[in-house]
Amino acid sequence: MRMRSTAWKIGLAAVSVLGLAGLSVSGAAAASHATTAAPATGLKVYSTYVTYYGWYDNTPPGCGTAYSGCAGGIGTFQHPITFASDKAEFPVGTIIYYPSVEKYFVMGDSCGECTQDWSNPHGGPDGGPGLHHVDLWIGGKGADEFDVIDCEDALTQGKPNGAPLLTPVEVNPPSNLPVSTQPLYNDKTNKCFGGMTASTSYGQYANGSSGGCITDPGTAVGTLADVAKCTGAADQDLAFNGAFFTINKLCLNAVSGAGTVGSKLDYAACRGGPNEQWEINANGTITTIQVGLCISQSGTGLELATCTTAASEKWTYTSEAPPS
Repeated sequence: MRMRSTAWKIGLAAVSVLGLAGLSVSGAAAASHATTAAPATGLKVYSTYVTYYGWYDNTPPGCGTAYSGCAGGIGTFQHPITFASDKAEFPVGTIIYYPSVEKYFVMGDSCGECTQDWSNPHGGPDGGPGLHHVDLWIGGKGADEFDVIDCEDALTQGKPNGAPLLTPVEVNPPSNLPVSTQPLYNDKTNKCFGGMTASTSYGQYANGSSGGCITDPGTAVGTLADVAKCTGAADQDLAFNGAFFTINKLCLNAVSGAGTVGSKLDYAACRGGPNEQWEINANGTITTIQVGLCISQSGTGLELATCTTAASEKWTYTSEAPPS
């Protein structure tokens, strides 16, 4: 079951980079990848926020889904790839086609963030209510965990200000559209669709209540993260590549687990597990990918809290140069 989407808006490459020339199957070749059914009736095109998830940031990690067994598929009309969303937005079994990657997908999983963006009367982390949001499965079993999540973030498109970039998704599409033969993530080669790579941002994160910045007060494993006056110094220059905050070659980590309210945050050896996976949201919160708890300032430290509208859960990013 997909609880949230890996939605840091870091895949800023133009849409034209996706659906690369030479990756599509057309004409007679396309026929072998699609059924001969007549074009579907009721075709609709929605401007949609498209994110990606895989083996390591699924909840729990693996291929399990809420509605359709093990996530999978190759992207043809006959064998569409699983996608997650709010079933009030897209009923289970809905077929969509995403032109940016030239693949078909089928609704088969739940996505907590998608539900908030669509159904919450106050909107979700990325906008809404009524924001179309789908989360596309890329696989990744047995592959390098960091590479899989980097691919998800590289493919996710957003605006320079961090807001979601909406792209066209076709709902109830015809069966004979071009289909790319390249997987979204190649488990054997650890390569991402179209050669996409995630970029890394560097900077400080100021709390909406205190104005202080997330700081690494030491370089040893197990050092608790704290909040101190923003100085722009190296101990506040956090790197973020789409899921992991790193500084001094250590990862920001939920000590008691990503789903534990009140868990303190420290800096730990980077292992790529759920306790080190974070998401920066358009509403200014930073949440655990697996469960969706917010990083909140508590005293001079950091802890996980159930997300509310409190200023202590909001963070403002200021770009800095990479550490020398």
